[in-house]
Amino acid sequence: MLLPLDYLHALCLVGIVAYVWQREPLRLLLTPLMLASFGVLYGVGNIIYFAGADTVPEVRRTVTLSLILMWVGLLAGIELARSSAPSLVRLSRQVTRTWGRTALADAGRGDQLLAALGMLIALFILAVFVGFGKPAQLLAFFALESAKEKQKYRFELGAQGGYAYQTLLASVAPFLSFLLLTKAFVSKRLYLLSAAALLGVVVFAGKLGTFQKVPWLVYLLQLLIVWQLRKRLEFSAGRMVFFALIIVGGTFAASLIAMPELDTAGIFEFLAYRFFEVNNEVIYQTFYVYPAYLPHTWGMNIGMFHSVFGSGDLVSAHTQVANFFGAAGATFDAFFVADAWVDFGYPGVALMAVLVGYAVKTVDLYVTCLGKAPLAVALLGSGMYGVFQLQVTSAFTAFLSGGLLFIPLLVLVAEGLVNDLSRGQAQWQR
Repeated sequence: MLLPLDYLHALCLVGIVAYVWQREPLRLLLTPLMLASFGVLYGVGNIIYFAGADTVPEVRRTVTLSLILMWVGLLAGIELARSSAPSLVRLSRQVTRTWGRTALADAGRGDQLLAALGMLIALFILAVFVGFGKPAQLLAFFALESAKEKQKYRFELGAQGGYAYQTLLASVAPFLSFLLLTKAFVSKRLYLLSAAALLGVVVFAGKLGTFQKVPWLVYLLQLLIVWQLRKRLEFSAGRMVFFALIIVGGTFAASLIAMPELDTAGIFEFLAYRFFEVNNEVIYQTFYVYPAYLPHTWGMNIGMFHSVFGSGDLVSAHTQVANFFGAAGATFDAFFVADAWVDFGYPGVALMAVLVGYAVKTVDLYVTCLGKAPLAVALLGSGMYGVFQLQVTSAFTAFLSGGLLFIPLLVLVAEGLVNDLSRGQAQWQR
């Protein structure tokens, strides 16, 4: 049964569709893909979920109102980014308009250094992968015949290697592989292609070694997006269908491995549940637990804040929710809105949505203003993982370990160092 607030939410979604149509045309940029994916998963999906779910009315209203606040905050953040950098907006509009007619160009600066860095990172990932015995672990994981056993196996061994290794595997190494691959396409240099291939293979293997169903598939989708970006930003209905088939086929294969006891019909039923229902169910469960049973954490659910101001080990909100519902060890990852709610309630949802909208649009402006270059292509491909992270975890996790802000900032710092070294060398030669 739909409530009056659900109709207001549906009206917001109509406004989002109109906004995308007029202001953020659907293309391979972070902002329109973020709005479109949120609209499908947490807009339409949320309304469908609540239409059939048995829920507590008060909690349901809180969730729906928070999502409405999110839509308002996202658009406010996007428009704030536009208004704060009008010159970048004009240049970005010109670049995106002519992207399909412009040849991919590269100055070739630092190619050998990038290839060497890619090889070193690939060897490091490979050393950790082999050092922890991941090949044998994967064989053992595939041999397990119970979804519960595989879930336990994933929980115990999936995060091996530590935070630095996991961040390298999640965002830094994929970005570098996209950059090397695109540079190899432009320059036709074999050493760039070799470094890109080696790094790509070990990144894919490393993502398999997390025993998660999705990360390796997201990486393959990122590679397809990078390949598409070499030519154009727009993608036709045929390409949309192609990407959808890749997603469905990949998740089907991953689900078949993770839950071997399910038959084909059961897997498709699970996929329908996983794509639409479970995401909104976890949001509802998070709002159900906080603050009725557990108090708002006032920032202590954010790892960075907890490390400075908190005490003891951080037990994340998604773990608390899983434990509350008697599913210890299960993955109860929630939309960034749920994490914002856990920390600061309604003000947190509104402010975090503004921050997310501003950050994502700013990254889009920065990347497109680089022109049609390998660096821009790699940054867009890398940013897609950050958008995916926003769908399943907190904004700060997406910004940092997801690479949404960390990778562009890393590029800015690296470019600054290279420019300073180049100026210093030029002055010394005089």
